[in-house]
Amino acid sequence: MSSNTNSTIAKAATRNERRGKQRSKSFHHRYLALCRSKNFQPLPDIVRPKQKDQVFLDVYGDRFKAHDWQLIAEALREDNSINHLALRLRKTYTEGTDGLIPQNLHEGPGTEKNVFMDKRLYKQLVETLAIFLRTNKVVNYFAIEGFPMSGVRLCTLITGLVDNTSLTELNLARCSIGDEGCKALCEEIKFAPNLLVLNLTACQLTVKGCQAIAELIKFQTMQRYASSWEQSLRYGDIKEDKLMGLRYLYLSHNPAIGDDGLLELTDVLKDDAWIREIHVCNCGLTDTGAQFLIECLNLNSVLEKFDIRENNKISNEACYDILVKLGVKIEEDGSDSSSTTKKYPKTLAGMREQCEYLEMQLNTERNRNSQLKTNLEQLHLQIGDYATHMNELQLEMNALIKSRNDLLEKLRKIENKSTKHKRAAGTPLRKTQSDAFAIIQQGLASNESVMAIASKSETVVRSENEQRHPSTNRVIERSIGDCGGDGLENVENPYSEKF
Repeated sequence: MSSNTNSTIAKAATRNERRGKQRSKSFHHRYLALCRSKNFQPLPDIVRPKQKDQVFLDVYGDRFKAHDWQLIAEALREDNSINHLALRLRKTYTEGTDGLIPQNLHEGPGTEKNVFMDKRLYKQLVETLAIFLRTNKVVNYFAIEGFPMSGVRLCTLITGLVDNTSLTELNLARCSIGDEGCKALCEEIKFAPNLLVLNLTACQLTVKGCQAIAELIKFQTMQRYASSWEQSLRYGDIKEDKLMGLRYLYLSHNPAIGDDGLLELTDVLKDDAWIREIHVCNCGLTDTGAQFLIECLNLNSVLEKFDIRENNKISNEACYDILVKLGVKIEEDGSDSSSTTKKYPKTLAGMREQCEYLEMQLNTERNRNSQLKTNLEQLHLQIGDYATHMNELQLEMNALIKSRNDLLEKLRKIENKSTKHKRAAGTPLRKTQSDAFAIIQQGLASNESVMAIASKSETVVRSENEQRHPSTNRVIERSIGDCGGDGLENVENPYSEKF
């Protein structure tokens, strides 16, 4: 009895110990334990009473105190349960000599009084995030917004990204990593095939940063082609959705990118078949960059979205051409589009969203109207050109007909002159078969009259001579056309010997 009781107690103790270890590696349980041990009130943005066993942390930390950040860093160090981590700041901060200060106060008066986080604490937070990325095997979303991540801080964070195999979305918006940081980041994440989304919004990127991103896309494209070739040899079927790599790229609010930076991206996108969306809002683009994009879309048919809003130097016609290339359905009829649009909630945000949608539709209609006017003017010019060309062709045809008639008339005159010259020279004309036949008939009639005068005996002799010699008709027929005369000069008279 006692042995059974002891075994039950041991199992319960083992279960509690295992549960305690699991809780100690959970961020929220660890955070609450640290708050109780240090007698601090838990932050309501982190601990929500209605949500138990939370697996995400998404907070704005502008109002957090130094001890709050220290507790968060200690709780994240051993966490293995959070799959969604986002630490955001509404303002953009930069790292000064004493710590983090707002970017607009970096060179202004009172900088020392507005330190948001001291340098030692910020270093500890970045190192904790690197450890979190290295040890957590379930995190798939990681976002750091507004923190300065240039230089040593970014290199520390990258050491955690190298060993992570579960991350699918990386958000470093407003972290001011610059071109050098972008190059170092791209050199490491190009070996992370699970990463699908890269957000570098407002990170002070220029053309060099776009070159690093283009090299990343090019490298992953080659890797995907090699993997697809291997799958086709092994399985005979290629599943492109399972070929991992970047799909969505956010580069908005980097005005130094310009048309040259967009050219770097579009050159590699012409041969890519996996990137789905690229956002380049407010990146200093013009119609030249829009033309680069149109040339890319002529070859790339897998891009679903290329956001170029807030680039005021791009004309409406270029925007319309890009929408057409992307396959956006634009209403061609004049029916009311409000029946087909979605219903917006009657709130300020809903009304603002509806106004933006209606403004986009209005711009689309204006673009279409200007395009139709341009096409109409071109058609009118073509009609005028065609009429002028038809008149020129008609005049040319009339001139050709006149020249042909003149040539025919000259030919007739030349033939008539040649005929007259031949007759004047006395050249015997060759008789036709009908004239020769008439002359032969006259000769035969004269022979018959001679035969009527001859006696009966002579007639018999003539008949015997006809049996020995061929008939006169055959002789005459052979002579037709063989002489220049009338055809009777060479005919022998069968009765010339008798008379």
